[in-house]
Amino acid sequence: MKKTLTLGAVCAIAFASCNKENVAVQGDLNAGLPAKPQAHIPVDANGLITKNFLSQDTVWLIDGVSYVRPGQTLTIEAGTFLTSGNLKTYNDPLYGTHQIRGVLVVPKTAKLNAIGTATAPIVFTSPNAAGSRNPGDFGGVILLGRARINQSTATRIEGVPQPDGTDVTYGTFGADTYNGESSGTLRYVRIEFAGYNLNANNEINGLTLGGVGSGTELSHIQVSWGRDDAFEFFGGTVNADHLVALSADDDDFDFDFGYSGTITYGLSLKDPNATNSLSGGVSDANGIESDNDGTGSAASPKTNPKLNNFTFLGLQNSATAATKLRAGNRWRRATSMTMQRSIIAGYPTGVAFEGITSTGSTFSNNLVHGYTAAITGTPTPANYTGNGTSTAANANSYLLLSGNPFYSTASAATFDAFNLVPTASSPAYGTASTYKGAFDPAALTTGVLWTDNWTQFQPKTY
Repeated sequence: MKKTLTLGAVCAIAFASCNKENVAVQGDLNAGLPAKPQAHIPVDANGLITKNFLSQDTVWLIDGVSYVRPGQTLTIEAGTFLTSGNLKTYNDPLYGTHQIRGVLVVPKTAKLNAIGTATAPIVFTSPNAAGSRNPGDFGGVILLGRARINQSTATRIEGVPQPDGTDVTYGTFGADTYNGESSGTLRYVRIEFAGYNLNANNEINGLTLGGVGSGTELSHIQVSWGRDDAFEFFGGTVNADHLVALSADDDDFDFDFGYSGTITYGLSLKDPNATNSLSGGVSDANGIESDNDGTGSAASPKTNPKLNNFTFLGLQNSATAATKLRAGNRWRRATSMTMQRSIIAGYPTGVAFEGITSTGSTFSNNLVHGYTAAITGTPTPANYTGNGTSTAANANSYLLLSGNPFYSTASAATFDAFNLVPTASSPAYGTASTYKGAFDPAALTTGVLWTDNWTQFQPKTY
């Protein structure tokens, strides 16, 4: 039987008074946290972390916005849980006074090595009890690097209140010097219930990546129930594989400011019980949103994500999808793009091409469903080949995935990722080099998925 234990009074303190000692408490708060001692990650007066190793025998509490010291590496042991600690007060010259907690920032030249395993993932999550966990309980994880972006001035990362003595800008303009730089390794990591709104269109996501270089490893990462986007890439060249976005309020994957990496194997799932972002009074929640920049300029380098073997699933009920979702993929504002061998279904619009740059873009060998329209906009023949489309009322019938892959309008409690494996009758079925979507049909024989063990599809109740 789990015991409930109060962490203590939540304190709101000035940024300059944030030097704290580790104070251990015992208990798991009935919150999915392991029953281990808990301790605040120690920081100095500027919020810089003074410890370089976090062990799995402790649940670590992140007070306010805490920063890995530039030039240093923070290592987190496999199986470690981290959650929000004390609120801190920040007086931002542009955005006023904010109280925030649970944000881990890895500034330029710092590194984060969070290397979990399939059986011992590293988990950033809510401190609250089952049934009381919500987006925004945790702050988020932010990696900042010096790889190239297409913005000509120093760019401050979104969502973070202005710190004292710590640089939260990212990226390099006009040079590729740092494109191969490493910000560390994130492997077998879950980030749950993240997000913070500094002001309109200026939010912390689950995992935010600003100008991160290709020497960084991002592999097997799940972001769930975020208050804004699950993953957002602001420029940079970092590659990634095996990413899962679950129940995000806004976009599951957002690309801006010249991002040009490759991501292989991705799963994007919407949930009717999640909130959804609005623009002009209508839903703006997408599987992907990609812009070259906010004005649609021709700035170089072009935003050009290269995505292979993704599965984007919206909602099973078309009326609910029409209210809560927008597009499975929304490519706009002069972005370039590559999307291959993927499944997009369960949205009002499957794919919206809104002013893409056709040069360097490819959209090929995908399956696209939309309740109202599979494709809107005008892709050119050069970048649109070998795709199947449907506006069938029942997307499941078109895709012929095993079982019922979509969340129902009532509950996500019975979701099983194995239902997303294409059956032999599905247009997504194929060999190891031809199948479409995030899961190899060989799993029908092996019974093994890359999501096994480390993912959690019911984080509100576990």
